[in-house]
Amino acid sequence: MNDSPLDGLDARAIALAYLGFGTAGILGGELLLSVTLGAPPAPEAELVKGLAFVAVSTAFVWFLVSRKDRRIERQQASIRSSLDQLQTVVAASPVPIIAVTPEGRVTRWNDAATETFGWERDAVLGEPLPYSAGEDSESSEEIIRRTIAEDGLSDVSVERRPADGDLREFRLSTAVVRDADGEVAEVVGVFVDVTEQQRRERRLREFEQAVEQAGHAIYLTTPDGEITYVNPAFEETTGYDAAEAVGEPASILGSGEMPDAYYDRLWRTIQSGETWQERIIDRRKGGELYTAIQTIAPIASDGDIHGYVAIQSDITESELTRQRLGVLNRMFRHNLRNRMNVIEGYAEMIRQSAGTDEELADTAETIVEAAGELVALSEKAQTVSDALESKGTPRRVSTLVENAVSRGESTYSEATIRTDIETALSARVDSRVGAALDELIANALKHGGETVHIDVFRTEDDDSKLVVRVADDGPGIPDEEWRVIKRGEETPLEHGTGMGLWLVHWVVRKAGGSMELEPSPLGGTAVTLKLPVGAERPQVWVPNEE
Repeated sequence: MNDSPLDGLDARAIALAYLGFGTAGILGGELLLSVTLGAPPAPEAELVKGLAFVAVSTAFVWFLVSRKDRRIERQQASIRSSLDQLQTVVAASPVPIIAVTPEGRVTRWNDAATETFGWERDAVLGEPLPYSAGEDSESSEEIIRRTIAEDGLSDVSVERRPADGDLREFRLSTAVVRDADGEVAEVVGVFVDVTEQQRRERRLREFEQAVEQAGHAIYLTTPDGEITYVNPAFEETTGYDAAEAVGEPASILGSGEMPDAYYDRLWRTIQSGETWQERIIDRRKGGELYTAIQTIAPIASDGDIHGYVAIQSDITESELTRQRLGVLNRMFRHNLRNRMNVIEGYAEMIRQSAGTDEELADTAETIVEAAGELVALSEKAQTVSDALESKGTPRRVSTLVENAVSRGESTYSEATIRTDIETALSARVDSRVGAALDELIANALKHGGETVHIDVFRTEDDDSKLVVRVADDGPGIPDEEWRVIKRGEETPLEHGTGMGLWLVHWVVRKAGGSMELEPSPLGGTAVTLKLPVGAERPQVWVPNEE
């Protein structure tokens, strides 16, 4: 809006107008005085002076107006430059900038808005905002109303659904643009997409909760081994609370039981960027020793190690239990075998000296058989221990079956053992499954009938597993024995008659599989093992290959 009608004229026009009005005023005034009042004409010199004054004044006015015009031109050029720069900044902004009328129709829409929301500028200008708000977010209409009422908003969390339909999270700041009369012309919004940041923060919170609630002791250190964080399980395991541990070197847990070479290897491993996992003996705050499986991994980015994370699983009780069981097992087997040898020897002497006393001979025979059964039970306990404590390796299932069948036929020469192995099946399973097959075949032939069928095939619904089914034609496994195995423990009222099924159950579970009991097509019992398949190798003949 112009301040006066003269604002539309340039300096020359104003000066000429001033000169014309001034000259007309002097000459017209002289003429008017002369005609109407009869006044004598003014001296010519006075008229010249008046006209000279007008001319000088005109020049002065032209000078002032010209100076004002130049100042206005500079201001307008500056404004145009600022507007151009503002338009360039808005267009080049990496974040979406959108302006709308108070009614919500789009007036500005930069390239970042197109990239973020998916709609082209030409398709949205003059139209209502194309995106929709999330269910728990303020609508665009409410944001516009609040912006006008509060003269701008800052850092408001909103959810908007772009053209691709995936809801995204933004931090929105708005401002009001008013015209010369103070009326709202536009509402401008700047959107910062924080979707990925929010997801990372949520994942971080979840990670923190998982670490805080983990049952294993976890602590973080600097590259030099200074503790920077411990979780509650660390406090419980070591006896050090967070305030005591943070800022201290990890060596506060040192027990003096581990050789220096152990720590040398540990540091070489983790400083090279690799993960360390080993058994360690550490010391609690109160001085008690404890044994743990410790895993230490570098925390690295862009090839630089910023620290380490250590996880400890306290195995003190399980190690003591394993040691106690090992000692008891060895003592039991050694003493039992020795004493059974003595009992067998005396029982044999009694049987030989019984003569015609059949009752005494039968009694001695019973003692010999019982002693033999106890020795066999001791051997079975050793088989269980060896199978469970050994480390399984991948072995071709066909080889395991063939070896088990060969051992069974050598022991029970009158039996019939048939196998049906799926053609071209070269899958590998845990080698410890061989002990389970030995037990199933022996149990079927000893307590079952005279025929055993072994089928090996892939499962139809899961290629990662295969089935080994051992079926017999005997009387079957008693239900009460199977219930004990399924329950996983024995009671004084319900217990098995031997260790055979327990051996199979433990070995199969150790191999990552499962065991089921079902009726056999032969009329007896079928034990079905479902086993995870290991890596398969090309069928290339190698001498003495297993």
